[in-house]
Amino acid sequence: MLRIKPQPLSTVADLYAALQNAIRLEHSTIPPYLTALATLSGNSPSVKYARKVIRDVVTEEMLHMTLACNVLNAIGGHPAIAGSNFVPSYPHELPMGVAGDLVVHLKRYSKDLIENTFMRIEEPEIVLDIPTKKTELALEAVTPLTIGQFYALIRGQLVAHPELFTGDPALQVTGFFTAPGENIAVTDVKSALLAIETIVEQGEGTPKSLTDLQNEIAHYYRFQQFSKGMEIVQDPASPLKFSFDPGKPLTIDDTADVIQMVDDPSRITYDAADWRAEQLSVECDASYSRILNALHFGFNGKPDKVSDAVGTMFEFKTIVGELLQQQLTAGPNAGQFAGPRFRYVL
Repeated sequence: MLRIKPQPLSTVADLYAALQNAIRLEHSTIPPYLTALATLSGNSPSVKYARKVIRDVVTEEMLHMTLACNVLNAIGGHPAIAGSNFVPSYPHELPMGVAGDLVVHLKRYSKDLIENTFMRIEEPEIVLDIPTKKTELALEAVTPLTIGQFYALIRGQLVAHPELFTGDPALQVTGFFTAPGENIAVTDVKSALLAIETIVEQGEGTPKSLTDLQNEIAHYYRFQQFSKGMEIVQDPASPLKFSFDPGKPLTIDDTADVIQMVDDPSRITYDAADWRAEQLSVECDASYSRILNALHFGFNGKPDKVSDAVGTMFEFKTIVGELLQQQLTAGPNAGQFAGPRFRYVL
């Protein structure tokens, strides 16, 4: 479980800082998720399903970041996105994470990465024990120190101070990274609570349901499918209305189906013989930084710049694809492949 340090919330400045940290937290999950997604190279039905699941989760994390920015703008704050301090230097704890508790790496896809990083990031306060078809329901109580608890504190402060909603409505960003019902402009307490509920339920579900407001399975349980090795399907006979289905196995070979990328590329110094890997890494950092710069302007009064960020994401994807084709020829990592560093550069 991702444990978050207690955040002071006694002043408006504290609330601004907490929401800025929420923006950083939502963004910081995207590089590890994207790295795992990019290294899935097989074409089996299981691999294609995994790509779709992780891609959808990344899109929703972008939505969560947008909604957190909208809440901060609505109460008069200003999101800060362009800067080296905004991005964790992986491997590192996620923003607000307890030191040494959950260190997040940039690694290729593996079952271990799903179980010990992705599921721990998204783990809810109460983990629902989804039955395999025809088994019984149980609940596993876990320590309630999660992302959901952090957002609950923010929710309480917003409810207590409706007078804070004085931000310029023109700063609200909508129409990106959304599905029906998720296009939320935050202008008052009611819309702010809906935004926060969307963030939490998409990640964790609820204590009684594994689905969110749009009836989509929460991130934790989507990832759990790859730990269990089978898909979650609707099941009227299940107390949760969903079950793991042994008839829909998910089998991904961590070697044959995955590009063997080096762990934590930011820690790798490439040999002169691998000059192309270094060149593409620099291009990748520059493209990623252009995305963050565009998002920063987009969330600070120039919403059209978000479109520029989306366009640059396609450029970034192309560079990452070529980077992951660079097999290293020298040094201790010879035989493995280069990968994205997710560094912010000026």
